Amino acid sequence: MTVLPFISQSCGDVLAETAHLSAEEFGAYQLLTFAFWQHGALPDDDQRLARIARVTPERWAELKDTLAELFGIDWAPERLAKRRNEVEAAHLTNVRKGKKGAQKRWQKAADSPTIGPVNSWANGNHNHNHRAPAHEEEALPYTHARTRDDLIPRPRSEADGLAILQRHEAFPGDYDMLLSKLMRGELHQSEIG
Repeated sequence: MTVLPFISQSCGDVLAETAHLSAEEFGAYQLLTFAFWQHGALPDDDQRLARIARVTPERWAELKDTLAELFGIDWAPERLAKRRNEVEAAHLTNVRKGKKGAQKRWQKAADSPTIGPVNSWANGNHNHNHRAPAHEEEALPYTHARTRDDLIPRPRSEADGLAILQRHEAFPGDYDMLLSKLMRGELHQSEIG
């Protein structure tokens, strides 16, 4: 089975080649091209071809000659076979390049004293036990925006203060106490909600 990601067909080419086919014949043609793309060849066995085309052996006998004209010798459609070979060659080239790049990264990691196999992300060791440089030994304050405890600026009026409390979704039962602190300029963000 191939690892090619998609079948590469031009709608215009397919429609031009198959304009003379019935809906059933076109469906059988597409199923055969999909099987060819996936496996690189079609079997030279009428029973297996009938199964791929999803028709009975009796119906396959009637469809075979019409479809054989589109597939050619050995049931290999020339245009599609050429395109498949190009795509497969490009895929294999990319696989080789990927392996070569990975090998270089692994070699670089193995040669590096700071990024050796023990610490490498590729080994899944994520090593969270590293030590920070001496000047970073002290814990830094947590500064996530939702946990900051900044004072809320004093509003110009009580109406503006109520709007601020509503915008911050403060509990309505606390409005009196919060508004009083807010109007004095003593309300912290952590006290709301």
